[in-house]
Amino acid sequence: MREDEVLKKVRAIFDYGQSDSALIVGNGDDGAVLGPRSELTVLASDMAVEGIHFNLTWSSANQVGRKVSAANLADICAMGGRPEYFLVALAFPASFADQVIQLAEGIKSECEKLGVRVIGGDLSRSNEVVISISAIGRVKRPILRSGAVIGDKVFISNLPGFSAAGLSLLENSSDDKSAAAMRARMAHLAPELDYDKYRASYDHLSSAIDTSDGLLIDASRIAIASGVGIDIRVEALTNSEGFAELVSASGSKESALQNALYGGEDHLLLATSATRDFGFLEIGQVIQADGLYLDGVRAEIKQGYQHSW
Repeated sequence: MREDEVLKKVRAIFDYGQSDSALIVGNGDDGAVLGPRSELTVLASDMAVEGIHFNLTWSSANQVGRKVSAANLADICAMGGRPEYFLVALAFPASFADQVIQLAEGIKSECEKLGVRVIGGDLSRSNEVVISISAIGRVKRPILRSGAVIGDKVFISNLPGFSAAGLSLLENSSDDKSAAAMRARMAHLAPELDYDKYRASYDHLSSAIDTSDGLLIDASRIAIASGVGIDIRVEALTNSEGFAELVSASGSKESALQNALYGGEDHLLLATSATRDFGFLEIGQVIQADGLYLDGVRAEIKQGYQHSW
């Protein structure tokens, strides 16, 4: 299948949504053109590589499209922004050509949840599937990692760890068909993010980050950026709603706690705030110190996900 044929089919998938006065030139030219807007523009970029970020042995192309899109949308949301547009670049081998349409449909299904439009991109050949997305959005008040204040509480939008539990089940070819195991698998394959919940929280937040690499490593990034200490309470996780289900999916309480603290790719909103009762799980406090603490004891982060070369 030639490039022009693929592009024609993919563009037909992304030709949706209402007219947009800010989009002067859309998909199909050498570049998209946006008109001026009153709000600030927020941009984020993320890349997913076959064998590192997803595995086509157990993931469908549609699920990969949804997962990669959710990761990019979560970055814009973590800045307190409203995502509006995607630029999608895709490289793939000939063996993947018949799955490109499924991938595009997965991207579209996640984008439609927020009215996001794909307005351009690129195609290329490669030895494995590589997806790079640039997300564009608008924001009134950017929420930064550096905004945490001593005395703030630490919150997360939902209990983390299900994606890591799901990955373990998939890697071990588990035949566990319980509701907990199915939830964990889907949390890894195509996470369901509560975008409305994120949006409703923005006015309360002093800092925020997308939990892509694990609760502790991402909490430490807020601590470093803000020049404060973050003290996470283990009991707040183990006593939370859903932890029993995480234990079931993980196989033991110890594994569940490891997944909650260190497991990545949950794409939840981790934040600090001086207020309470806005629907998030309270899991700790911002303290006068530096770095990360677990129940008041300085924690060395030796787990969590980071690329290395």
